[in-house]
Amino acid sequence: MNSRLGRSKFEEPARLRAAPFGTWACLTPRKLDPLRPLFWLVGLSLLLGLSACAGSPTPVVNQPTRPIAIIAAPRNDTPVAVGQEVVITFTAADVKGVSQVELSVDGQPIHVEKVNPPVNSFAGNKAWIPAQPGSHVIELRAFNIDNEPSDPAQMFVTVTGAGGETSLPTSETPGPAVTPDATTITLIPPSPTLTDAATSQPPAANQPSVTTRTGLNVRGGPGTDYPVIGRLTENQTLLVSGRNAETTWWQVIYPPGSNERGWVSGDAQFTVASNVEGAPIVPAPPKPTPAPPTATPTLALPVIQFFQADRETLNPGEKVTLSWDLSGAREAFLRYDDVTEGVTAPGSKTLSPSKTTVYTLLARGPAGDTTAQVTVKMNAATATPVPIVNDGKSKILDGQTIDFDRGVIQGADGAGADFHWDGGQKKFLPRNGASGAFVGDVFEDIRLNDCRSVTYGQPFPDVTTASRVTGCYRTSDGRYGKFFVSEWSLSDASLTMQWLTWDFR
Repeated sequence: MNSRLGRSKFEEPARLRAAPFGTWACLTPRKLDPLRPLFWLVGLSLLLGLSACAGSPTPVVNQPTRPIAIIAAPRNDTPVAVGQEVVITFTAADVKGVSQVELSVDGQPIHVEKVNPPVNSFAGNKAWIPAQPGSHVIELRAFNIDNEPSDPAQMFVTVTGAGGETSLPTSETPGPAVTPDATTITLIPPSPTLTDAATSQPPAANQPSVTTRTGLNVRGGPGTDYPVIGRLTENQTLLVSGRNAETTWWQVIYPPGSNERGWVSGDAQFTVASNVEGAPIVPAPPKPTPAPPTATPTLALPVIQFFQADRETLNPGEKVTLSWDLSGAREAFLRYDDVTEGVTAPGSKTLSPSKTTVYTLLARGPAGDTTAQVTVKMNAATATPVPIVNDGKSKILDGQTIDFDRGVIQGADGAGADFHWDGGQKKFLPRNGASGAFVGDVFEDIRLNDCRSVTYGQPFPDVTTASRVTGCYRTSDGRYGKFFVSEWSLSDASLTMQWLTWDFR
């Protein structure tokens, strides 16, 4: 017996590559070959009941989700002095993948980072040095691969004058929070929806234009101290109507097709411009005057006493129980995957996750949100090997029979035979209820489920050529197997085939 196949190739989970279309069905070949028409013709003659079909996989529709953004530090109402460095630590998560994070102070971005490739969980930090005293709001937004934004995560910091009397807290108890007046918080507005014409029709070849390299804000003037008036996606192109004197910002027609104007950065890491040599210098519009912050009544953040799981690691099919307690919250939520559900405290919930899952408990009060997370890991499932009854490589002469269950070749009247080889007709003739199917794929790649999914039993017209073909069979004992005809002799009408029978009925 030559080159016996290893068992491991047939223990992998099966993938469906064929759909019924007759009783001999085919799986789509992986590669086209110059001899492909010849190969198909010989398959039509070689096996009883061969017919071709192609299956189309059913598309999987992903339900939309929103990312989660969390500012871990500094703590709410942390007092600092003007000129003192503040390290902002943040995380973002999304089941589709976090593609970008944007950190801002008082509505003005201080850090925009593209995550490439996108990841389900992202963490980072950014140093910020306050220049003015008063109450300041730190805000974090995360975007997923569909450019869907998270709810803004906000944290408030009280900045005193240089050398002021306010000192940093020395205990772990959260300090009181000071919320600035609503007029001082500038939230990034959602991106305007572009019309089909604006997104599908590129500008003419000679028109000045700019194309984004990443998700990018559109601002009211040439600088990050201007308000955000919209947002662009990656690879979006707008017409250029002007530039600033330094050519570091482009004035663009925004929204597309309107008489309105906006500004985008000319930095090469964010945009690439075309045909802009003659773009005129446009004066910058007046900058908005920020309103002075106004102190509000002192409020305290909610406190999460504990949030825990009774198990850190699960096997497939096992359950985990989460439990928690909190105080000072107006409402609380449990978030996992694409689910957000309201909860009470103290409370618990038993779940059956199918994969490694991050659970987030969010407590919301008048002063803001407090969150805690628990990660439950899922062990990988172990595939159950499919046992093999027989396999081998054998030469079959004209008029002989083969019993794939026992793995023997016999004479024309062999007991328990599955197929009779008629070299004159160039056909396998089924015996004792066995049947076959032609499968146009690589022998090693055919799995048990491939042979279970094809349709058996429809005859083929005769041809008079030879080729290498593969197929599936169902034996007289109800087992499934696969074969590969590697040689066919025209002189004595014999053939050589490699075959394998699974112990599955």
